[in-house]
Amino acid sequence: MITGYFYSDTVARHKEKQQIEKIFYLIVEANILFFIWNIALNVLRRENIVAYIRSIFTGKNIIEFLALNESPLAGHLWYLGAILYVLVIVLLMDEFNCRKILCCLTLVLLIVDLVFGKYSLLIFHREFPYILVRNFLCVGIPYFCIGNLIREKRYSEKWNKKVLQILIVAFAITTLAERFALVNAGLNATRDHYISTTFLAICLFVYILKSNWHNKGLAMIGRKYSTWLYIIHPIFITVFSTVVGKLGLKSIYRYVAPIVVYCATLVFLIILQKVKIAMKSK
Repeated sequence: MITGYFYSDTVARHKEKQQIEKIFYLIVEANILFFIWNIALNVLRRENIVAYIRSIFTGKNIIEFLALNESPLAGHLWYLGAILYVLVIVLLMDEFNCRKILCCLTLVLLIVDLVFGKYSLLIFHREFPYILVRNFLCVGIPYFCIGNLIREKRYSEKWNKKVLQILIVAFAITTLAERFALVNAGLNATRDHYISTTFLAICLFVYILKSNWHNKGLAMIGRKYSTWLYIIHPIFITVFSTVVGKLGLKSIYRYVAPIVVYCATLVFLIILQKVKIAMKSK
């Protein structure tokens, strides 16, 4: 949604291809990082490294990586592949002046995500691999288009803040209600995308735009560190989970884990940037 919202600026600066190139290099760097990290974990655990490498470079993994954005090295890296594909598709559609087709497909793709994702047990009485819907097609394109439409149609100017506050609370409640109902019926399929998720995301997004906050600290974190916060945070999750497990602090840690991981990752990135600056100055 954020990428779609700011895409008009990217087009105005004629930096579409530069943005695609940047994401491509991020994918390469992130996958190399997690390849090294996983090798290091295998060494520490005294597991067979050769067997691990063979398990990564299989035909199935390569197809899933290329077609469905699923990285065999770290599951969360699907997002980088998805946004890369979306940007390439949008660029091609713009070449033929037919981006409206993607906007028309948005609702269909969101429904496909729900039908074969969270509600698959209810509809088909079976679960499908979540990577079939958690990819550039069923998540990337529709949410990019939603963000782009919010910008171009200026919805943030039209909606009332108080109404948005009510809707945020309402959709938060309905999301919990969906989960409660599906769990109690034994139909809560793998996936974290409910019917209310899209509505909640839109209302939150527009509400933040209307709030017109000017927090330089948060803006700086978002601009400088958000990408690598996303990429490397699972490393800190693994490290802290291992440490607290050995210290017997799991019961306490689970309540503060997100905050601890976020702060530790951010501090690490800030220190790393300062070290780079110091090295360059020398």
